[in-house]
Amino acid sequence: MDFLTFEDREQDLPALILLAVSLRRNCPESRLHLPARNLGSTALDWLGRQPNVVLHQDLWAEDTFWNIKPYLLEQMLARDIRRITWLDADLMVTADLSGYFRDLSDETILVAQEGFRSRHAGTGGRTIAIGQPIARELGYTVNSCVVSVTARHQPLLERWKSLLRSDLYQTADPRFITGDQDVLGGLLGGTDFAQVPVTPLQTGRDIAHDMLPGDFGLFQRLATLRNGEPRFVHAQGRKTWRYTPGSPEALSLLSQLSLHRQWAKAHSADMPPGQTAWISNDGALARTMLRLLPRNPSLRGLPIGMIGSALNLAYIIRNKLRRNPTFHVGQMPDGGPPASPT
Repeated sequence: MDFLTFEDREQDLPALILLAVSLRRNCPESRLHLPARNLGSTALDWLGRQPNVVLHQDLWAEDTFWNIKPYLLEQMLARDIRRITWLDADLMVTADLSGYFRDLSDETILVAQEGFRSRHAGTGGRTIAIGQPIARELGYTVNSCVVSVTARHQPLLERWKSLLRSDLYQTADPRFITGDQDVLGGLLGGTDFAQVPVTPLQTGRDIAHDMLPGDFGLFQRLATLRNGEPRFVHAQGRKTWRYTPGSPEALSLLSQLSLHRQWAKAHSADMPPGQTAWISNDGALARTMLRLLPRNPSLRGLPIGMIGSALNLAYIIRNKLRRNPTFHVGQMPDGGPPASPT
């Protein structure tokens, strides 16, 4: 398996290291490709000694930091790699990933689902926002933290690039288009690419987005007892490695019990000296949850999951009441059971 990422900010080196070491542990035969042109000496020294990291001095993008994915994916495909999978550098891998790719056809693109977002979810609004007719609704918002493609997707990558360079991207409805992933989702729902098979990483089961409390809620966390831990953990919101140990940001509940931070503990021995202080400086609650649940990082964050699920349920009820004033708590408008929060 060939993976691709990009990160050259010194402050985010701990996240990049964690992605590399978690892949090495769980997918030892895989390769992590990385543009190296602007990497600092510390990053180059450590990454250059990792057996699963391939540094590319000639791999670069023509666009800004936020819109580089289609450029780099294209360049890797041009190097005769059959399937290349983009991973955001703030991801961590918790188990073997080969099952996700074993049966993928060359025509199929693999993407991640976004976390719990009731407002403006799905691909239809994004397809319209980029000026395309709707041919299908995927039923979820695409998150481009994981994008896996083959040469069959070259036309899609070209269109993705052209839209990211266009005036339409700059002026599109901000309710639907705020980044590169919205453009990708819009394209996959439009007439030109509706025939492309899409396999999603299911949010909460395959991938946990560590952003809002409701992105990985109570019931999703409890389901890990049956399904196992999500195999991708995405530090989509708080970058806990950036916080000064002991600061209010580092000691907050969301930081202390962050799923990404809890999984990072499993790799502290693999990280360079001086890169682990943010992992080990636990408050009283984090220490207690670690003692009670040493093998269940998702369950250590149950307090966050409970808050998130309560907020999600309140949001669902409020929206139902706004649309149907006769709606009663515990009953859907059609008389069915109440909606299930994440």
